[in-house]
Amino acid sequence: MNRVVLTGGSSGIGKEINIYLLEKGYDVLFTYCHSEASAKEIEARFANAKAFQVDLTSAEQLEAFLAEIETFDPDILINNYYNGTFIDTYFHKTDADKFLNDFKNNVMPALQVTQKCINVFRKKKYGRIINILSSSLNSPAMGTSAYNSNKAYLLQMSKSWAVENVKFGITCNSISPSFIPTDFHKNMDERMKETILSGYPLKDKLESRDVSNMIDLCINGGKHFNGNHLFLDASHY
Repeated sequence: MNRVVLTGGSSGIGKEINIYLLEKGYDVLFTYCHSEASAKEIEARFANAKAFQVDLTSAEQLEAFLAEIETFDPDILINNYYNGTFIDTYFHKTDADKFLNDFKNNVMPALQVTQKCINVFRKKKYGRIINILSSSLNSPAMGTSAYNSNKAYLLQMSKSWAVENVKFGITCNSISPSFIPTDFHKNMDERMKETILSGYPLKDKLESRDVSNMIDLCINGGKHFNGNHLFLDASHY
């Protein structure tokens, strides 16, 4: 029970989760879109890593990835991929098409990948679904309405996944880390980063390894550890 599908596994938190699992001996099929150098570096370092380049916003490429999932026969799915930005603009200034496109580009691929994995999991009567969300769901930063609405949709959907599939040995849990400066936030104003981090109750900011520890819990916590939403924010909110 050690085959993992990880979406967005070549940069940011996803890369750290990927390396953690590979070092633990898991076989990981991970996606990347633009970070080819990083993906190839991971593959060269770990024989148990398999990179799959895919633009999940492309219906044709997504179908190819779903077929690869079927062949890979995973035991664990980690939904980490996000295509877009954390902070954009105020809600009242956001074009309606922005909300629609972000939903199509982020939520729909996650749903389709999860459907495929659940079908695989049900056949073997075992599976683990883990969603990487955000503590911003509790206290949204200004300008994050599109990002947070997508994460909130996946959180509500994951509750259904947990209820509908637990009798098949499948659990679903979600992890919401506090703010971790990564490549995902490279275009974010430095003053905004400082404002967010200055309000954090611990002197040490959250590290990617803290998220990896929660991944381990979600995988190995047993069949009763199901339907949880875990906040990694030092009780900030």
